[in-house]
Amino acid sequence: MKPIKLAIKGLHSFREEQLIDFDRLCGSGVFGIFGPTGSGKSSILDAMTLALYGKVERASNNTHGILNHAEDQLSVSFTFTLQSSSEISYKVERVFKRVDDTKVKTSLCRLIEIASEQTVIADKASEVNRQVESLLGLTIDDFTRAVVLPQGKFAEFLSLKGADRRQMLQRLFNLEQYGDRFMQALRTRAAEAQSKKNEMMAELTGLGDASSEKLELAETNLAQAEENLLKRKLEREEAAAHHLKTQELWVLQKDRDSYLAEQKKLHENQKNIESKKEKLALSQTAEALKPYADASLDSQKKCDEASKRMQEAERIYEKRKKEYTGSQQEEEAFFSYKRKTEPELLQKREKLVHAIQVEQALSEEKQKEKTLETARQQKDKEISEMQAQLEKETSLFDRAQKKQNDLKNELTSYAVSSEERKQCQEAGQFAYQMDRITEQYDQELKRKLEADEAIKKTQRFADEASKNKKSLEENIQQAFGTLLELYEITCDSERTLTHTVHEAQHQLRQLSERREEAKMEAFADELRKKLKDGEACPVCGSIHHDQRLEHHAASSDYPFEEEMAGLEKVISSAKPLSDEFLSTKIKLEEQADYLLREAPFVKNTESNAQEAAAAMERAPSLEQLEEMEWDWRKLKQDIQESKDKTARLLKKYKETAKKEEQLLEKLEFEAKESERIGNQASELKASIDQAHSEFSGRFKGIEVSKAAEWQKAIDEKDKASEALSKRIETSVTFLQEKEETRTQRSDRIQLLEREKWDVHYSLEHLQKSIAEKQQKLSAFSQATGLQQQLDNVSAELDHITEKERKLTEQKSSLLGGLTQSEADYKSSQSFLEDARKGKLKAEEAWKEKTAGTPFSDWQEINEHLLSHEDMSILKKEVEAFEDQVKQCNANLKRVEGLLQGRCLTEDEWKKTVDAKKEADDAYDSAMEERGAFHKILIELKVRHERYSTLENQLNKLQVDIDRLSKLQTVFKGNSFVEFLAEKQLESVSRDASARLSNLTRQRYAIEVDSEGGFVMRDDANGGFKRPVSSLSGGETFLTSLALALSLSAQIQLRGEYPLQFFFLDEGFGTLDQELLDTVISALEKLQSDNLSVGVISHVQELRERLHRKLVVHPSEPGGKGTAVVIEIS
Repeated sequence: MKPIKLAIKGLHSFREEQLIDFDRLCGSGVFGIFGPTGSGKSSILDAMTLALYGKVERASNNTHGILNHAEDQLSVSFTFTLQSSSEISYKVERVFKRVDDTKVKTSLCRLIEIASEQTVIADKASEVNRQVESLLGLTIDDFTRAVVLPQGKFAEFLSLKGADRRQMLQRLFNLEQYGDRFMQALRTRAAEAQSKKNEMMAELTGLGDASSEKLELAETNLAQAEENLLKRKLEREEAAAHHLKTQELWVLQKDRDSYLAEQKKLHENQKNIESKKEKLALSQTAEALKPYADASLDSQKKCDEASKRMQEAERIYEKRKKEYTGSQQEEEAFFSYKRKTEPELLQKREKLVHAIQVEQALSEEKQKEKTLETARQQKDKEISEMQAQLEKETSLFDRAQKKQNDLKNELTSYAVSSEERKQCQEAGQFAYQMDRITEQYDQELKRKLEADEAIKKTQRFADEASKNKKSLEENIQQAFGTLLELYEITCDSERTLTHTVHEAQHQLRQLSERREEAKMEAFADELRKKLKDGEACPVCGSIHHDQRLEHHAASSDYPFEEEMAGLEKVISSAKPLSDEFLSTKIKLEEQADYLLREAPFVKNTESNAQEAAAAMERAPSLEQLEEMEWDWRKLKQDIQESKDKTARLLKKYKETAKKEEQLLEKLEFEAKESERIGNQASELKASIDQAHSEFSGRFKGIEVSKAAEWQKAIDEKDKASEALSKRIETSVTFLQEKEETRTQRSDRIQLLEREKWDVHYSLEHLQKSIAEKQQKLSAFSQATGLQQQLDNVSAELDHITEKERKLTEQKSSLLGGLTQSEADYKSSQSFLEDARKGKLKAEEAWKEKTAGTPFSDWQEINEHLLSHEDMSILKKEVEAFEDQVKQCNANLKRVEGLLQGRCLTEDEWKKTVDAKKEADDAYDSAMEERGAFHKILIELKVRHERYSTLENQLNKLQVDIDRLSKLQTVFKGNSFVEFLAEKQLESVSRDASARLSNLTRQRYAIEVDSEGGFVMRDDANGGFKRPVSSLSGGETFLTSLALALSLSAQIQLRGEYPLQFFFLDEGFGTLDQELLDTVISALEKLQSDNLSVGVISHVQELRERLHRKLVVHPSEPGGKGTAVVIEIS
């Protein structure tokens, strides 16, 4: 925290608004606030606490008597920032108005956050107080003990008791986070762990019987089922082998009949296939000759096209040859003209460029000539004016010097001797102090009467509060008993619900087992119905069957699914209710813990609630669950009513207890205050008598009432002397300024003379250069401008260059065209020769290939030519027919060979098929049975694995629960916070001890005793330890200063922001000269620390040593109020 600005108006001796800029004061680390006794130095600290907390510590009732007697309104404004580098600052504003002679009331109060714009974050006194304490993390007591130390508060931290000091340190160093907030986090963790444990226990119950014995029984059943499956598999394989052998013979018979029918059908289609074979052969011959016919026609077309192409290429070649020859002739004529003309033009252009440059320079020099001529005239004018001003200043200087000598002679007549002044000041101060003491004495008598009356009133209120507190304690004890009864009822309901769920799960397992038994019995009845005498039983192998055994079909009609669905619904519906029971139990436990913690007088009593054992004996059902839910809704209503009632009672109890505590504290304070006021009144009366006697002895011949008049006469002389001194000081300054002005005028005249001659010489040199350039330009024609002549020459040279470029591009283009046309002509000749050779070769090939075929020209070929698709279809039909004939004959031969004369009737075949089906059905039944047992085993293994995992997790979780419980026990009662506070105190005391050792030249050190109090170690006397109460005034001041510096250096507001300043308002007058030098040196060293210290004192030596000072000028009787001025030396 760092102060920025403080504005005071109407507080104590302040009347007009006074603004203190702490940014200027705090620049060097330490600054002083100086002024005579009673000037209002301590009121600056009062203004700071009044702005922040709305209180003045030394004022009666915190605000009585703080308003200036001549004002009707008081205002304070304090601007500060929490961190030097922060862009956010805060401003507290308070305005008080007069109610009567001593009382005031708040008319305006607000806290403003200043960033890029101003935002009001609180505008009520209580809200502003709360926000300020939240921002700083300090109460007003903390602030006046560790930050702003007014008179009477400096050594208070040193003498605080252990508990009070620890509480203060908790707030200063933000240790509350390790108290209630830490305990709340522990309770939350413990509740979560317990909830997780209950969930695991519920899941463990839901897994059912997943023991190792149950797992072994399932494995035995699976082994028996696999043995039965193996037996049925062998029987099925025997039946399948016999069926396969018989099936082969039956299939061969059917295949032979099919092949004979197919052979007959193929003979009927033989003639159609022969016709298609002939058509296909002609098409294949035509297809073979078609490429040669096409080649002959194509060669004739190519010859015609090549002849036309050669004629066109020849024409283009001759044309381009002629164009290229003309271009060569034109190029030779142009280059002859260029060689003759271009050198003359280039030389002419170079001369013209140089002439233009000369012309431009000539124009610039003529313009400069005019400028220099004007400057010379201006210098002459300035010299004349300056000489006139110098004469005027000299005359004025002489008259002022004469007036100054007259004022000095007049000042001598108003001089006052230092002895007279000192005696008058002492008499005035003495008289003023006597008036103040008399006024204080009258006020103390009045306050004594008011304090005695307040004690009687407070005692009545304290007795009434004590009576109400006892009544509320009885009501809270009854509410706690009700809370315990409700907790026991909730526990009983939870146990009943848990028993109901376990019973439902048990019945569900029994019904599941009975359903499986019923299925097995039904399967056995079905198998028994299929048995025939003389056939072996697939289960036992017996061939004799007793059909008289009773059937158990009735079991299969039992409503298992309906009952099991009901029980499952009971189990699922109980889960939310169980969660509610658990949540409510935790809340009731927390409420009971909170009540025991907040109301230590409450005694834990036994509940009269009985377990509802009768409810556990009933069979689980939805009706029972609905009845429990109905009871639970009524119980929740009772719990909520109990909770609300307890909260109201506890709140009222806290308010009453706090009120009683405040009243008792107030009573104790008022008794001490009354005693203190009486003592002060007596002391003041004795002081008045002693002061009158002392004044008569020191200032003989002067009455107390005349001291003010004496001072007034001296003040009038001082006022006249001060006015003359100010006029003399002003005249000195005036004369110095005039002398300086005269010197400046003379220097200026000399400078202007030098500048005038510099201009003259420059002008002569420039005129000579202009004449030379005009001579050079006379050689050129003046008929047209030089730039026009240069443009004409450049245009002609550009024309020659462009013409050369075009001729070169034209020649290159014509040469490329000529070369290409010649190549095209030769290529067309070669192409024609190749076409003629191809035509002759194609005609010879056609004649050769058609010899010996029914075709004579290409038209006959097209008539017999079929499409590839039609030919493919004919070919496939022919080939398919031939393949069918071959395959059919081969199949008949193969089947006859395999039959070897054997034959099988249809009845024999049917008997073999039925035998195989019976064996397959028996195998499938055995397979289903084995699958069912395997599935049961897999599910049981999964549940067994989860069962084991849950047991391990529960063991680990129980370890965590035990640890959390131990932590709750260890951290109970804020013992950890007190431990941290003690360690912080030890750190502060070590640093303070080092500072104190330096201040006392290694004589004293400070330590913390076993009860958290401070003791002094006197290293000069062998380390002898003695209480801090035995210290003298100067020693107490040094010790408290060391503690204050150490505490301020380590304070972190709200645990984040460093404390960057503190104020000190007492103690320096108790030090001798040597100790004072040591303390001042120590304070001056603080300039290197990130801490500013404000020292309030009237010690002259301290004022002379400090560079930055706030000087407080006392108020004038009946005139203006206290004024402040910042002085930086």
